[in-house]
Amino acid sequence: MNRHDKMDQSLTRRWLYRDVVHYAELGEHRTASAVDIETSHWIRNSLLEAGIDAEFDTWPLRQFQLDECWVELHGKRFGAFPLWHPTPAGPSPLKEQVVLAEPGADISGKIALARFDDLMVTRSSCHAEAIEALVKAGATAIIGCTPHESSEIYGQNVIDPFNQTPWPIPIAMIAPRHWHAFANAAFEGDSVRFMLAGHDQMDAKAHNVIGTIKRGPRWVIISTPQSGWFRCSGERGAGIAVFLELARWAAASQLEQSFIFLSSSGHEIGHMGIHNILAQNIVPSPDDTDCWLHLGASVGTRNLTEADGVLKPDGPERESWLLCSDSIKSFLSETFQDLPHLTPEVYKRKNGEIRWILEQGYDACALMGPQRFFHLESDGPEAVDPDLLTDVVTTLKKTIEMLPEHRT
Repeated sequence: MNRHDKMDQSLTRRWLYRDVVHYAELGEHRTASAVDIETSHWIRNSLLEAGIDAEFDTWPLRQFQLDECWVELHGKRFGAFPLWHPTPAGPSPLKEQVVLAEPGADISGKIALARFDDLMVTRSSCHAEAIEALVKAGATAIIGCTPHESSEIYGQNVIDPFNQTPWPIPIAMIAPRHWHAFANAAFEGDSVRFMLAGHDQMDAKAHNVIGTIKRGPRWVIISTPQSGWFRCSGERGAGIAVFLELARWAAASQLEQSFIFLSSSGHEIGHMGIHNILAQNIVPSPDDTDCWLHLGASVGTRNLTEADGVLKPDGPERESWLLCSDSIKSFLSETFQDLPHLTPEVYKRKNGEIRWILEQGYDACALMGPQRFFHLESDGPEAVDPDLLTDVVTTLKKTIEMLPEHRT
């Protein structure tokens, strides 16, 4: 690598991490929140500054705008987070006896303490049946808890119908590390104070961002989700940083391909944004597209090993995935050979927005996976490795440049 290339790489590294930090500092990125709207404007303005035509794709939804959520036991307040789609507890906190949700328990007029083992709210998950039973038993609210290795509250993604239909009663999730305190309170017959405040916005709106570079007849589509439960620095921010760098690079390049850049909201509530895009037929057809590259989750995040209570970086995140259609697996094996932690794997899973893209018939791939702070409030910029992120960008640029040759 010559001096000029090293300078370019150093500058790219600085820009990438700057964007990760900026995304994190905006706040919690729930769909259609003030922070999510600000994020859409930032992404659109960044594309415009790069010389890319960019516009909003605005779509309606019902969304709960959260003000505060907590539970209090023996005068000590514990942070909590609603199970979506929430029902508020009222203008004042509830105060009721807490009862462990177990067979034969008298729950009527009380707050139930329940464990939910699934990490996502779906039709087949444990949530709906258990909640329905507790509602029928007369619970006034539910304090829920899902075990997680972090001992933190894990933000649980939801799919239709739960992303738009409120639960019958308020439900607040506590951190696993606090479970025993509340279980003991239930055993002793103690009362708790329960607060879940906010408003249900029936006419909420969220913005996808669509950027277009029109050149030749063949298209490359590059997409990334922009929303999530919390700050989502490693989960979302790293992918957005790569997305913006690829946009700046493509706009300044002499490549003959045309490009679509898509940033979608609604990820944590049923992938609503990407579904809205696909339903409108506003992207080029699979026949006209060389590749759809999706920057899914945890792009360029580092593996962190705990030693003596200190987290130390230990290379790339072990659970990084490069999922793709069978048609481009061998091609990606060639372009990603310098990133051995990203070995192409033909997509045979059910998670991620790449599922809906592949179902449309696109030659497509996605960089995605979990990481230590995935879906946690503690997901800050420290989850991201700037050097690894730079290497990922270099590899993706090479992949895009080689697409015309691959096609022939």
